[in-house]
Amino acid sequence: MKRIGDFLEKFTKLAQSSDEAKKTILTVLKIHSITVIDISKISIKGTSVQIKMSALQKNEVFLKQQKILSSLKENPITKHITRVS
Repeated sequence: MKRIGDFLEKFTKLAQSSDEAKKTILTVLKIHSITVIDISKISIKGTSVQIKMSALQKNEVFLKQQKILSSLKENPITKHITRVS
C-alpha cells in the first residue's frame, strides 16, 4: 500500500527545479546579504543548489551556509535542499 507521502513526493520533485524554488533561494540569499544578479545563475540538482558566482561570493555562501540552509528548511518548496555551493 502506498502512503500519501510517497504520492506527494512526486510533486515535491517537480517543484525542485521550478522557478518558484529558484525565486525562494534568491530571496534567502538576499536576506543573508549575498547578491545574485540573475535567477538563471541558480541551478538545482537533487538536493544541491549550485550558484554561478565569484570566488569571494562563494566564500560568503560557505561561511553562512548553515544559516542559509536553516532558512531554506522553513519553506516547503526548498526544505529538501541540503547543500548550497
